[in-house]
Amino acid sequence: MNKATIREKVTRFIERLTEPESSSQAIALSFSLGTLIAILPTPGFGIFVGLSLILFFPMLNKIAMVLAFTMWNPILQLPVYYASYWLGSVLLNKPTPEVIEESWITLLTHHTQSFVLGNGILAALISVLSYIAVLQITSYYRKRKAIAEIISIYQLPSEKVPSA
Repeated sequence: MNKATIREKVTRFIERLTEPESSSQAIALSFSLGTLIAILPTPGFGIFVGLSLILFFPMLNKIAMVLAFTMWNPILQLPVYYASYWLGSVLLNKPTPEVIEESWITLLTHHTQSFVLGNGILAALISVLSYIAVLQITSYYRKRKAIAEIISIYQLPSEKVPSA
């Protein structure tokens, strides 16, 4: 595939994503909710939660929500999960317990508390940042598209210059 074909496909995808019936806020909210659900530790159930939200709230943009789920694949989630555990451990001020001295239930509780606290904070933060980024991107794209349409409407047809 050459660059022109890829560029055309990306342009068509962006046009479908920013379809007129979805506002920039709805697109950003959909992507943000998809990001939040995808980052939270809901193994296998996140997509069903997202689809349920789309069914109950028709104002959400389906493409933006699915794009968020696609973007936050397990490869991108691993660093977020690691950072979640680290952040939770720092906030709870819990040193790593000795494996030999602690029972498995104590270890599980310790690690789960750290992970859940850190993941909740990071998921909310990344979700808000994705809302802001997607809102800016869609607003910019729509303004650019509107300006191009206005210019094309008022542009005079070019006259052909006869060759000598």
